[in-house]
Amino acid sequence: MSKTNYHRKFVPVIRYLEKNYDKNLNLNEVAEMAHLSPYYFHRVFKAVTGETPADFIRRLKLEKAATQLFFHKEAVTKVALDFGFSSSQALAKAFRGYFALSPSEVKNCESMEHYTQLLRDSKIGHLLRNNGHALANGTQYDDSANQTRSEIMKTEHFEEKNLAYIRVTGPYGEGYDVASQRLYGWAGPMGLAEGESIFIYHDNPELTPADKCRTDVCLAIPAGVTPPAGIELQTLPAGSYANLRKLVTDKSQYALYWQQLMTQVVDAELTVDNRPCFELYHSYDLKTHHADVSFCTSIKL
Repeated sequence: MSKTNYHRKFVPVIRYLEKNYDKNLNLNEVAEMAHLSPYYFHRVFKAVTGETPADFIRRLKLEKAATQLFFHKEAVTKVALDFGFSSSQALAKAFRGYFALSPSEVKNCESMEHYTQLLRDSKIGHLLRNNGHALANGTQYDDSANQTRSEIMKTEHFEEKNLAYIRVTGPYGEGYDVASQRLYGWAGPMGLAEGESIFIYHDNPELTPADKCRTDVCLAIPAGVTPPAGIELQTLPAGSYANLRKLVTDKSQYALYWQQLMTQVVDAELTVDNRPCFELYHSYDLKTHHADVSFCTSIKL
């Protein structure tokens, strides 16, 4: 009996959509990448991801459009056209359906705290909480814990990095051990285990359902190294990053420190761009789970 691993088969299709969701895509042509007819492609895609291709693309567009509106304060019409909507009215209709908000409400948020609270109170925010995806109470942002933030955040230039990685899709903080063990199980015998450990995050958990959040568990490797099947390659682009280095002693602190960093970025009026945000691990204690981590987000200088 012939068997097909559709989760593996659809990896290049999903990566293609993640990079090109804002373009005018022909899903029949995308189906050809999976060597399936359009009829079967849509059904198999939903079985693999839990979403139809159209829903997958629409969700990415709206999540990224919200980010663009808040961080860049661009005109609603420009954002609409940039993300493939025919007009500002079409974007507003999609926003109302997904967030029960207008694009202007997101754009007019004056602080990171205001933006975060608006998303938590939105239609998708309520849906996520009702489905048990709310952040723990301990991760609520408290500015009093960050009185010295101007002395802590710094900006620096990172060189391009070649990364071997395993994608984990699901709630942030879950499923990383298995991915790490597999990644280092390959890297150790190859003499590559001393490379930088990096976790790349693609989604805002205030916007994205927990089971759709994407994390790349990465290891920096020399150029020219080819990993085995199941381990992918990507390039972390060079450029400027704002970062905050912290000692993490409890899992609940990760969300807090990310919130602190992004609040500082907003307060400093730094312009973020579309390169990934990530955690760079300087050390990690397997017994205590304490970690020395730099929280990094890309910026334009």
